[in-house]
Amino acid sequence: MSYSLTFFIGEKTHIRGVASVDPALYVEPDGHHAPGYITFQLDWKLSIDEQLEVADRFAASVAAWRDELAARVEQERTAVNELADARAEIARLKAEQTGGAR
Repeated sequence: MSYSLTFFIGEKTHIRGVASVDPALYVEPDGHHAPGYITFQLDWKLSIDEQLEVADRFAASVAAWRDELAARVEQERTAVNELADARAEIARLKAEQTGGAR
């Protein structure tokens, strides 16, 4: 079986998990207890050690995705700050030229 689904998540997204006999992770894109949610449930045939291994891989992938986003945000903030600094320097230099020409 092969499939692909896309769900857009945003500020309202709520994520919760249960570690009961049937461990599951619920992703609710439109907010807590809103209609339409995604369930990731661990196969009941897996041992508890295997379940933990799967959860660790899942968590590591989400953490890596988050780290990539954080790096991109930092790069964009740095670029914005450098551009603002350059504009300020240009304005300072123009002010010096204008003030020196009088």
